[in-house]
Order: sequence, then structure tokens, then C-alpha cells
Amino acid sequence: MEGAETGGFSPYLSAKFITILKRYYSEKIQETRTAQQYTYVFNALCDFVQCDFLDITQEIIKAYFNSRSSVMKSTDYSLSVLRAVARYMDENADTLEIRPEYLNLFSVVDVTFPDMQFRPEDLPELSSIDRVLAYFKSEGDMTGFLSCAMVLRSTLTTNELVSLKRDMLLQDADGNFGIRLRLTDHAYRFMKLPEDIAALIEQYAFQRTDNQPYFFLNKKGKAASARALQNRLHEACTACGVKPFTYNDLRIVSQALMIKDGAPLDKVAEHINVKTMSWFFRYDRVMKSLSDSPVDYTHLKVVW
Repeated sequence: MEGAETGGFSPYLSAKFITILKRYYSEKIQETRTAQQYTYVFNALCDFVQCDFLDITQEIIKAYFNSRSSVMKSTDYSLSVLRAVARYMDENADTLEIRPEYLNLFSVVDVTFPDMQFRPEDLPELSSIDRVLAYFKSEGDMTGFLSCAMVLRSTLTTNELVSLKRDMLLQDADGNFGIRLRLTDHAYRFMKLPEDIAALIEQYAFQRTDNQPYFFLNKKGKAASARALQNRLHEACTACGVKPFTYNDLRIVSQALMIKDGAPLDKVAEHINVKTMSWFFRYDRVMKSLSDSPVDYTHLKVVW
């Protein structure tokens, strides 16, 4: 794809973002026609809102897709394209010198189906994932182990992983465990955590003696970056002779397992958009999103 003609870019797209987009094309796209379609999607969005994609906000995204709600097939494709590139940007944020905050911008848009554009042969097998988890355990690396387990069991994004703080964990009045994820300054969504992950978090809590608010820390005791976690996972894959995979690969496997085991597609799509329990705070009401969740359909359990 490098050097392929991808058509003209919107005048609202900055030189920096066009460089990012061309890099994505060269690494991820094989056909020129596909790259042209991607360019059209970004041009349409940025022409409509009259700003660069790097300056996009949740309010802008919501307004744009609300204006297109009657064209569902086109809307689903555009959203899939935008989310795919946003995910790439977040996972390579340090290298691209941007903040890893773009994928979450699209959580305000209702989707009909999960973003499942992938090649099955590129995804890691459960046996390979198990070897990596076993390696993390042998190294006593609870951060590596738990970060992978949380993505595999709960479909968290890398950005959500590194944004996690202690006070985002909760338990509702029915005993369900979950995470409160911020959508906007005044809106949240709740994601259920399976009991095996809740148990792992308890173990992780016992290892922590610091007062840092962030959930995952790097080796210097500071908030872990997306790049640090990705590097940690890559090193583990290499160390145990497994073809390197990413947190996003784990996320896709997680979605696929939920669907395979019978979780309704609309619930999977929505899922992706108490101090007595250490880091879990009691929530004084029962939340539907924590009692009826796609994670309940997956016949999988992760233990340390």
C-alpha cells in the first residue's frame, strides 16, 4: 500500500493526521480501493464538522452520526472504519506523539453490531494466550497477567486499561462487580466484571502497598502507559515462543467468544460501548448492566 494513490484529502485534515492515516494504510490495508474508501469516510466526517480528526470531540461525533441515523448500513461501515483507525492511534499513541483518547470518542454512538473486522488466522489461539498467562505467573508479573485477563474476559480497550483508577471499581447491591467508565463529564457506563476477574483484582490489591490512584503501574510505580503494557505483552510472547499478539487481538477474541457462546449481538455491542471488597466500593442500587451481561455467556475462567 505504501505510495498507493488514495485520492485527495479533505482540506480540514492536518498534515500530521494525513501522515498517521497513510501509515495505517501501509501497515493494515492491502488494496488501494479500500484505502480510498477509508479516505472518503474521514473526508465526509471532517468536511461535515469542519475540523481536523485530531481535534474531534464526543459531541461532534454524536452530532455527526445523529445526522446520518437514517442510513444505517453506511453508518455502520463509517463507524467501523473510524473506530479501526482510532484504535490504531490509541495503541500507537506514544510513537505517533498523540494522546490515547480517540477510540473512546465513539462510545457515544449506538452500534448495531460489534466491530468485528479481522482475519481469524491473525488471532491468537487460547493455547497461546494460556502460555503467555503462565509466563506472567512464573515471573510473578501480576500487572501483565491481570491486564491480559481483564481484556480477554471483559473486552476492555487499551485506553480503558491505562485509564483505570481504584475508585472506578464497584460492587452493586446484588453483589455484582463492575467498572464505572466515563463517557463524558456527566455520563458514565457500567461494565460487568466476571467473578474470576474480581478475585484476581483482590489478589492484585493485596500486592499493592502504594497510594497511587491508577490501577496499573509501570516498574517505576507510576501510571502505566499503553505503550508500556503493549511492550510488556510483546516481551512475554517472545519469551515463551508465541507469535506476538496485542491487547486488541485479545479484545476481538473476547468478543468472538461471547458471540460464539450465545450472547445477543446487541448486548455485545452495548457492552463494548463497599469497601469490604478492598478496591470495590458498595453501590446502593442494582444495575442491569452488571446483572445481565455478555460476560456471563463465556465459558471461560482465568485463575492466578
